[in-house]
Amino acid sequence: MTPEELRRRARQKRSDAADLAADADRLRSQAAALRGLLDPLLPMSRRVWVGPAAQDFESDVRRHGGMVDDQASRLTAIAGEFDRRAADARHTAATLDAQATAAEFAVAGTAVSVGGVV
Repeated sequence: MTPEELRRRARQKRSDAADLAADADRLRSQAAALRGLLDPLLPMSRRVWVGPAAQDFESDVRRHGGMVDDQASRLTAIAGEFDRRAADARHTAATLDAQATAAEFAVAGTAVSVGGVV
């Protein structure tokens, strides 16, 4: 692989890392928006009605609120995985850049020796 190909792959890895980091941020933002989404319903319902139907409603809100919070936690966990993958992509980009630089120096060193200037 040529140094330019290595650098092109490194640029792509950095771009991929940036995309993953942006996606992770969006997931965390969505998770934050979901957390406690249904909580305001409970105080409102208590002001409006009482009785068995109100208790059933509150029970449903708590159950569904828990499910929504669980989904928010899953989004946060996925965001963390995206962060880890972004870090891996940045590391790979750095490695590719180092390989490109080493290849360029190797080619430059060979050109100097072949030209008779050692």
